[in-house]
Amino acid sequence: MISKSEKPWINEIEKYIPGQMKEGYVKLASNENNYGTSPVVTKTISEKATSIHIYPYKDPEVREKIAKYRKCSQKNIITGNGSDEIIDFIFKTFKGPSVGFYPTFSAYRISSQVFNEKYNEIPLNPDFSFDSERFVNDERFRQSNLVFLCSPNNPTGGVIEGEDIKKILDEGKLTVVDEAYVEFTSKSCTELVKDYDNLIVLRTFSKAFALAGIRIGYAVSDEKLINLLSKVKPPFSVNLLAQETALSALSDIEFMEKNLAKIIKDREILVNKLSEKFRVFPTEANFILIDVSTVNLTADEFFNKLFNEKIIVRKFGKFRGFEGEYVRISVGTTEENERLIEVLDKI
Repeated sequence: MISKSEKPWINEIEKYIPGQMKEGYVKLASNENNYGTSPVVTKTISEKATSIHIYPYKDPEVREKIAKYRKCSQKNIITGNGSDEIIDFIFKTFKGPSVGFYPTFSAYRISSQVFNEKYNEIPLNPDFSFDSERFVNDERFRQSNLVFLCSPNNPTGGVIEGEDIKKILDEGKLTVVDEAYVEFTSKSCTELVKDYDNLIVLRTFSKAFALAGIRIGYAVSDEKLINLLSKVKPPFSVNLLAQETALSALSDIEFMEKNLAKIIKDREILVNKLSEKFRVFPTEANFILIDVSTVNLTADEFFNKLFNEKIIVRKFGKFRGFEGEYVRISVGTTEENERLIEVLDKI
């Protein structure tokens, strides 16, 4: 009976599976900021807990504060229940087909499938670098109306240079650049919004600001595109505590930047350590992608060795069309990274 009502393409979707979590384990699987959020934020949550009977009402204030942080107008900002929800807004608003590179964040493909839109994938170079010339000349790009780019890219960690993004924007297609991890690098394209009316930049409070559990993200774009996206946004999709914590986090950027500096410093230490045994890919995010086949391990075997030592990483295994067995390791706190290094010495 239910089968007569279901949308036939939904059954074909491969569900997103988040990184594993277990109490008492060091979790280096989901690219969270394990230093946690500012004490100002936790104090705000405690103070505002008695107000959750009220509908969220501070979206204009949040957008204004984000706009100051990003040096633009609040008319260029839309918020969402994580940047994932804004990806859904984009597919609700704009026609496919869409195109992205591979491997990258699977939410673009999944969202396109939910809306029964075709999603094309163009493989990265064998070393996971991005070739903009090859990308724009690919027939799959030519056939698509909507472009998704992730920079720094999840799960590879690579960054798309500004000139390459301009080259793609100059093709005139609506282009989404996901900058979820941009605070861990100095390379953002949000300034291009004033020059290109076909650019949407996604940002989040989940990573650098350590608000992954509260769910708030935003997009920066041309005012006309923001107005269109606002028409499909559900009322109150960003809850009251999310709005309040975003405001608090933005009032204590110094705390975030202090922890960023520690993560970036430890990232280099981990890259050097991992490079002693594994193939390691250049990263400007808070995670590191490695190929564990260099020591004749599968991703499952590597995962299990660390899991037995109470450390959880993200196993990908094989990427279609690429040689190797891939695992992504988030950069944790200095103490967690030191524990990881101890375990790696045993492998």
